[in-house]
Amino acid sequence: VAAGVAKAKADHIVVSGGDGGTGAAAWTGIHRAGIPWELGIAETQQTLLVNNLRSRVKLQADGQMKTGRDVVIAAILGAEEFGFSTAPLIALGCIMMRKCHLNT
Repeated sequence: VAAGVAKAKADHIVVSGGDGGTGAAAWTGIHRAGIPWELGIAETQQTLLVNNLRSRVKLQADGQMKTGRDVVIAAILGAEEFGFSTAPLIALGCIMMRKCHLNT
């Protein structure tokens, strides 16, 4: 998918791990879906390099990134940008009930 997106002249690819999200997605859409972002970033990086497309796109890692260690690992694996949501939500007072998808 990454190679096709890059060939279609996208300038940004976001790889979001299966552990991420705010809980706002419907449970049926996320139940047993996804893989860790580390695997996604590594596979995307390799695919783009093999197809000589890496210079065309920026690669962003997202999904349960909470510490500086996560950022360093993502950068080593090839990410140039990083998405944070959980930490800022908690800083703003979110109590992490994981019920956002219920619209209550």
